[in-house]
Amino acid sequence: MITSLILGLIQGLAEFLPISSSGHLALGEYLMKFKGAGLLFDVMLHVGTLAAVFVVFRKQIWALIAGCCKRDKEQLRYALFIILATIPTGIIGLGLKDPIETLFRNPRYVCVALLVTGALLFFTQWAKTGSRHPDATPRPMNWWRAILVGIVQGIATIPGISRSGSTISSMLYIGTDRKFAGEFSFIMSLPAVGGAALLEFLDWFKCRGIVSDACAEVGSIDAGLIAGMAVAFVSGIVALKWLMSFVQKGKLHYFAYYVWAVGILGLIFIR
Repeated sequence: MITSLILGLIQGLAEFLPISSSGHLALGEYLMKFKGAGLLFDVMLHVGTLAAVFVVFRKQIWALIAGCCKRDKEQLRYALFIILATIPTGIIGLGLKDPIETLFRNPRYVCVALLVTGALLFFTQWAKTGSRHPDATPRPMNWWRAILVGIVQGIATIPGISRSGSTISSMLYIGTDRKFAGEFSFIMSLPAVGGAALLEFLDWFKCRGIVSDACAEVGSIDAGLIAGMAVAFVSGIVALKWLMSFVQKGKLHYFAYYVWAVGILGLIFIR
């Protein structure tokens, strides 16, 4: 139960804060000697964080759905940008699935990736719409910017590279509005994260009742799983609202110091 609560808290906070949930989970399992909690547990943690996105951005998501049904041009453009961003993410994520799983088993690689995340965050203050350019005129999202952000999101499947941090940073670098960058980063994550959770669920479904190395620790529904999902949901809502405040104030670079500290300490003490 304690392990489930800790993993749920890590997932909920690190999934949305620009500090890499995958990197923190990999380091947490290594340092605290956690064994894999199982495929089903991974799926339910993702369900918890997805639910947090729906709660925090419910107005924007409802407006998007209603607008598309009414064939509103602005909302249809928004939906198109999400689709364009999701395509390269899916291609990269599926194409690099095996190498990425290998990286999860090497915590030193994760630490190096955290240093990269820190650099991306730190330099956002000099981005086109960063804190050092308060009078900059934001640039609208378009098709090639959406594809570029989708590529970044695909690369962020590497453990230690923050999905939210890298996608929001990339949008600031290309000059999009800060508030839009934060909202779009999380709303466009719904198909990608939901798709990944669906694949994990299918893997779990196939592995039920099978005893093999490939199907080890598939997991089952219990109190620990429900508790972990609930903690991921609640902490995810808190983290999302907190991060959006930082993004709109141009303070995203503050998180760089934390991820640099984790990455450097990891490289020093992990052998």
